[in-house]
Amino acid sequence: MLQGETLMLQINMEIEKLAKLARINLSSGEKEKLQKEFEAILNYVSALKEADTGDSEKCFPERETFNVTRLDANFHQAGEFSKDLLEGVPFTENGYVKVKHVFE
Repeated sequence: MLQGETLMLQINMEIEKLAKLARINLSSGEKEKLQKEFEAILNYVSALKEADTGDSEKCFPERETFNVTRLDANFHQAGEFSKDLLEGVPFTENGYVKVKHVFE
């Protein structure tokens, strides 16, 4: 077998394996279409592997990475906005929002 035929056979086997895992039935036409698409993708990846990237350090110098997050801190006093919030709801009881029963 030639290398191209071996690759096509492997692709066909992978398509059948994926179809089985996905529990879908593929017609022979659908398999052929997927085989051509997989071949095109693999050829593209092969071309990318062979591409000359040159000296990538000049274009993309190494940078220090760090996590950009805010501090997990409460910047407001407890209850600072409670009065305003409770004034905006229809029913309150003992400083809490009163709602209809959810559970029976």
